[in-house]
Amino acid sequence: MKRNIFRLSTLLLASAAILTSCNKDDENKPKGEFSSATFIVCEGNFSSNDADVYAITKEGLQKDIFAETNDRPLGDVANSMKIIGNKAYIVVNNSQKVEVVNANTFESEGTIKDLSYPRYVEKRNDNEIFISNGNGFGSDYVYVVNNTSLEKVDSVATGAGPNAMVISNGKLFVANMGGFTNDNTITVINVKTLAVEKTITVGDLPADLEVDNNGNVLVLCKGLSVYNYDAAGNYLGSEVVSNSTLVKIDANSLSTTTIKDFDHQISCYGENVLAYKNGTIYYLDGGLISLSENGGNATTVVEDYNVYGVSIDSQSKNIWVLATPYGSAHTATLYNADGTVAQAQTVGNYPKMVVTK
Repeated sequence: MKRNIFRLSTLLLASAAILTSCNKDDENKPKGEFSSATFIVCEGNFSSNDADVYAITKEGLQKDIFAETNDRPLGDVANSMKIIGNKAYIVVNNSQKVEVVNANTFESEGTIKDLSYPRYVEKRNDNEIFISNGNGFGSDYVYVVNNTSLEKVDSVATGAGPNAMVISNGKLFVANMGGFTNDNTITVINVKTLAVEKTITVGDLPADLEVDNNGNVLVLCKGLSVYNYDAAGNYLGSEVVSNSTLVKIDANSLSTTTIKDFDHQISCYGENVLAYKNGTIYYLDGGLISLSENGGNATTVVEDYNVYGVSIDSQSKNIWVLATPYGSAHTATLYNADGTVAQAQTVGNYPKMVVTK
């Protein structure tokens, strides 16, 4: 009898150990309907409060997942989204807030408020995030926000209209696009100390940033046009002040090199216009264009004058192109490197970017 009890006890202990191990494994796995989803951020129509996020899951395309999950609208103009750990930060520009959701379930975890013109989010450390904010007429800052309390704890003044941000070599690079004014600079902030290390002059209206394989920061500047009106407010025409330019910043020395001087302004109304993959730069200019990081001749991958945004799919490494054709449905199309279509989705109004884990 004692021997049988011993054997039974041993089996129970072994079973408990296996169950405990399985439970720990399960705890380490992301749970939720959107744990492996591809997210498409749709700005929506200005002042229509119809911004939202679409998700591509194993079940197919799901629309308006913030509203469906939280029983309230996301807000007005979803400018960007950043996944950091198990949280997704959705910047809702014209609602002057950042919605924070669980990245796996999309259930709300709070709202960052007291913002005037938020644009993008980047991670500072495990406890804090950066938010670029400002339209060129004031409150042009990068805010530091505690990711638990969701309160601002610090700020750094920038140029006019701080927009896209990237981190390289312990520095935060902020593209000052001007907001409703004009700017041509990049503010470089030490991530740890928050000191401004340098303000770098690039081209007019630096719209988007990427980091290449060597840690260099790529900057695509759209160029500046001036629109003229008479005293009565009648439009008299426009004047091109500067064309587009593509610049590389060395993240160590902070020196700049021009990769490409355009003889025109790139043809894309949006600002999410730059992507990078394994030595190749992709940008939007009447379609999807590829260019070696060392310069040279550009190649048209996809011709489409309705392009509005571009993103690299972090899973497949293919290229998403977002398009906003007038009078018809707006789309998100995943292209292979040779320009063939991997998949295409009809999505909400003004798709801005695609976010994959």
